[in-house]
Amino acid sequence: MKLLARYLLKELVIPLCVWVAFLFLLLFVMQFLRGTDVLLGSAVTLGDLGRLLLYLAPHFLMMALPIAFLLAILLGLGRLAEDRELTALQALGIGPAQLLAGPLAIGAVLAGLMVLITSTVEPWGLTGVKEFVAEIIKKNVVGDVKSGVFYEDLSNLTLYAEKVEGEDRGWTNVLLHDDRERSAPLLMLARQGQVNTNVAGQVLTLVLADGEAHRANRGSENYSVITFQKGEIAVGVEGSMGRRNRFRSPKEELTPSELLQAAEEAERTGGDPRSFLMALHNRLGNALAPLSFALLGTPLAIGRRQGGRAWGYLLTLGGYVLFYLLMRFFEQLGQQGKMPVLLAGQLANILFCTAGLVAMYRVSRSGTVR
Repeated sequence: MKLLARYLLKELVIPLCVWVAFLFLLLFVMQFLRGTDVLLGSAVTLGDLGRLLLYLAPHFLMMALPIAFLLAILLGLGRLAEDRELTALQALGIGPAQLLAGPLAIGAVLAGLMVLITSTVEPWGLTGVKEFVAEIIKKNVVGDVKSGVFYEDLSNLTLYAEKVEGEDRGWTNVLLHDDRERSAPLLMLARQGQVNTNVAGQVLTLVLADGEAHRANRGSENYSVITFQKGEIAVGVEGSMGRRNRFRSPKEELTPSELLQAAEEAERTGGDPRSFLMALHNRLGNALAPLSFALLGTPLAIGRRQGGRAWGYLLTLGGYVLFYLLMRFFEQLGQQGKMPVLLAGQLANILFCTAGLVAMYRVSRSGTVR
């Protein structure tokens, strides 16, 4: 049995590693293409891309591990079925139920790893991504503003500097048009200006000196002019980037203990704690997905007909999509109070485990392969 266990582990672990590497690379490329306006700025270095990869790695692993595991089961055990090796094992008295031990063991290890990741490094990484993007945007503004060229990469802001010079990339004869408040746009003219890169967080600060501000009200004939010696315009980096740096919901940047504290605070102040509790249980449900995938994927792999690999892949991907659609549906019910949050977070796993046990029973009754 030890020899059989090692053989099955080899058949599952190697495809698992290959699929994880492929999906991880695919997710990173897709995210990179979404943020090319930021990540291909003049101030971005290879070290910056390395930091981005480090921050996103936990989140991408949480997305890649379940589907990679499901595909590994299909590829590994499915190959044994197609090569009639499972028929030989059955002749030796080894039934389908005994083959389930290997996938379940790997699924338990992956579930434990995902619980650890989602409780620690994933919130850290998602928080780091937002801070990283804010820092890159600031560096790009410093490096991309050119003399005599309108800079329009900040949403609803247009910046123009007649000259950009010096080590600090200071601006001379600056025009700034702020259209964030549609009903009363702001036009600022200044002799000097620059970006304040010392402000931490999601705020970009433009410092202007020796100028005047013009504000017109489009709903009336009012027009205001103010002169100033020094003025600062704060730009929320997240807002200025639209959705390009909104990688995930803010709740996913909180650790489980922080989600519980937020729920307690919401309940104490008369708010609704269900959204925070649902986020916690939904995260746990996602982390335990490898166990339900092991129970469902094993009978699908060993019980499929020979030559049905393409159909098996389609069925696997369909099952993966169905699982997360169910997770989303039950999450909405939990947030609306139509279902207990604990049940809503785990119901998709319960349904998949039940379907897997039924499929395993049918395979055991009919034999490993047909």
